[in-house]
Amino acid sequence: MARLLIVCPLAPATQERWRRLFQEIAGAHREQFDASCQQVGISQVQVELVQLRRNELLLITLHTLQPYHAVLELANAQRPFERWLLGQLQALLGWSVHEALSEQQEPLFTWPGESAGS
Repeated sequence: MARLLIVCPLAPATQERWRRLFQEIAGAHREQFDASCQQVGISQVQVELVQLRRNELLLITLHTLQPYHAVLELANAQRPFERWLLGQLQALLGWSVHEALSEQQEPLFTWPGESAGS
């Protein structure tokens, strides 16, 4: 099982809105969230709020066999719950999950390097 860690800086004064969103997911939307995660192969989700000196981070950990595939499938889902969830995330983050998936990534460091063990 692989883990995907998503780190999101929180916009100022949005901590309470994030708390309410996850309370709503754990309450009124629990069955829909469970079904959505099962459909894309996510076995566990953990969300943490990290307080820094000047700002806050949201850490989301997804446990799944294929992390990129799971997030891509969620981002492209057309079911009402997923559309609602993506809308909530975009409103709080200020960017869409689609944008993050399409961004070019530049690896800065890998250890051990490709030549290790050669």
